[in-house]
Amino acid sequence: MTADGGTGVALVTGSAGGLGRALVTALSAAGWTVAAATHRDGPFAGDLADLTVADELVARVVERFSRLDLVVANHAAMTMAPVDTHPVDDWWRIVDTNLGGSFRLARAAAPHLVHARGSIVFISSEWGVTGWPGATAYASSKAGLVGLTKALARELAPDVRVNAVAPGAIDTSQLAVDAEAAGVTLDEVRARYANAAPLRRIASPAEIAATVVFLAAPEGAYYTGQVLQPNGGTTMA
Repeated sequence: MTADGGTGVALVTGSAGGLGRALVTALSAAGWTVAAATHRDGPFAGDLADLTVADELVARVVERFSRLDLVVANHAAMTMAPVDTHPVDDWWRIVDTNLGGSFRLARAAAPHLVHARGSIVFISSEWGVTGWPGATAYASSKAGLVGLTKALARELAPDVRVNAVAPGAIDTSQLAVDAEAAGVTLDEVRARYANAAPLRRIASPAEIAATVVFLAAPEGAYYTGQVLQPNGGTTMA
């Protein structure tokens, strides 16, 4: 949301995945000009585990559009393994991509967002709130995003609003990682997650994207430092 209550330029990372594509579609439909950042291809490509990529990415967006009003940090890496066998290098790769990359992105974008009176939305996870066996790296990185959200919301207020979305299970290709770790089929893991939710289903990417659009819209202007949890009721605290 721009200072005058309108839309502006949004940078969305991880835009090649199922949720990323839904975010680009939903924000575009809401009137945002979207810079869709991917891991490998396109004008805004880059691996956010690389220490220099966030600065370069933000610079390219501002050079192209002359402003930046919204950052949606949706990029994520995920592998699962028991704590005693998870390779340490891989553990840190996940944490540094998901948490470190988001921090570097926010740091690079902050001066532009202050100027625009813009906002940041970090995509955390239900597992960052509850934890999950075999997902220590992913859950730790997503829990870190909750802390980063609250710290930056205080630091950057009143000029920049900072919020997070911590979804439950979403029907995207990432569920394949869960299924492989559990030793079940993709349909079985979908059914397990659906049965665990009081609403008895998992989310569509569009439903999560709608939450992000709300946080970036004038209707969400009084939200900062908040973690919204669209998860079908699996957590209620």
